[in-house]
Amino acid sequence: MQTEISTLIQAYIEQRRQTKLDEIEKKKNVKNGVSEIELATLNEQIQTAYQDFDVQTWLTSAAVRAKQISLATHAVKFTHGSAKGSNILALASNTDAPYLDSSAIVTPAVDAVGNAAALDVAKLLQLDDGDATLAVYLSQGDDHVLRSLASSDEQCQLWADGLRQALEVKTPSSHTLAKQIYFPIGDNQYHLISPLYSSALAHELFHQVQHSRFSDEMKAAREARKKNQSSDIDVVRYSNLAITISGGSKPQNISQLNSKRYGKTYLFPCTAPDWKSQYQPPMFGSNWFDSREVGRNTETYYLIKLLAEFLVKVKPLDSNIRIRQRREQLADQILDSILTLAAPHQVNAKGWSETSELSPAQQCWLDPQAEHLYSGDWQTEISRDFGLWLNNRLEKASQQQLMLGSEALQHWQALCHDAIREAGR
Repeated sequence: MQTEISTLIQAYIEQRRQTKLDEIEKKKNVKNGVSEIELATLNEQIQTAYQDFDVQTWLTSAAVRAKQISLATHAVKFTHGSAKGSNILALASNTDAPYLDSSAIVTPAVDAVGNAAALDVAKLLQLDDGDATLAVYLSQGDDHVLRSLASSDEQCQLWADGLRQALEVKTPSSHTLAKQIYFPIGDNQYHLISPLYSSALAHELFHQVQHSRFSDEMKAAREARKKNQSSDIDVVRYSNLAITISGGSKPQNISQLNSKRYGKTYLFPCTAPDWKSQYQPPMFGSNWFDSREVGRNTETYYLIKLLAEFLVKVKPLDSNIRIRQRREQLADQILDSILTLAAPHQVNAKGWSETSELSPAQQCWLDPQAEHLYSGDWQTEISRDFGLWLNNRLEKASQQQLMLGSEALQHWQALCHDAIREAGR
């Protein structure tokens, strides 16, 4: 185990050295060449890179710089970029947690907060040999994972103590820019709670949403659904998402994981559920159009108000095609809202209207499953009921500026008759 983590550390430091050397070599191999002075400077930089990225030298430097960062699952800077309170590293998991929180994640992603120039130390601490990360070993007091790289026990202890500074919060503190809640516990006593943003949970949710949107298997599943083909993979879609951005154009100033997410955090809707009243068929009153269900419908009221205002506005004008088209559009929308309100009654239990006070024609319209029959032309009677109702509502909405007679009644009646027939009733 120790050899594996040691090998990972050596490979990581060598990779960083090679990246630095590649940058220098790129400068040496510019198209027009470099001067002797520039070449000498670059060669010095190569020698410095070999020295700085010597395993023992680099680990000593990392141990000194580790105090500039803190590994965390909950970070205060997401609340405010200038907040300087303590960050918390909470790795305890609870697979039976009743709520969706960071403890429900089996392997939470560990974030790094602090000086962006020291994030290389954070990556070192997160090297994983398959059993645990270097950070976990150090948090458990297993300093010997570094022993094979050190020249003495003292040096090993120096590295371990220095790197552990990124894991420990010696003096927990909040900040004036952090969130703080006074929670009453009785007798004028309070707990001061400082809720912290869970970067680990945000990171897990981010990858779940990204997977549902852009992964190859989700694309294949959506394509199969589009073609009405079977698929072993469920199509997952998250609706009504919002996105917040932390850190602006420099997400790395907030945290390491925030930078990987390009500053994005997905927010799920947390609104209260839509209230749906218990279904009640219209049992009282002979005219359903005069019922509270229709009269208190917000959409219908708004559309009638729009139509009334429009008719008042164009009243002194000569009729033209634009006026007629707008009038028909608003009237059609009113009819659509009426048919939408009528739909639940038309699929209610068979024969529900037999004990209602509705007129026979309206029973036949709203209760198509009724066994009793209506001998008259119920569609014409319903259309006339609608026309009379709409005339009356428009006159009230216009504060009696409109006085609509038989011509308007016949027009609304014809529109309603066509709409009922098109709806299959």
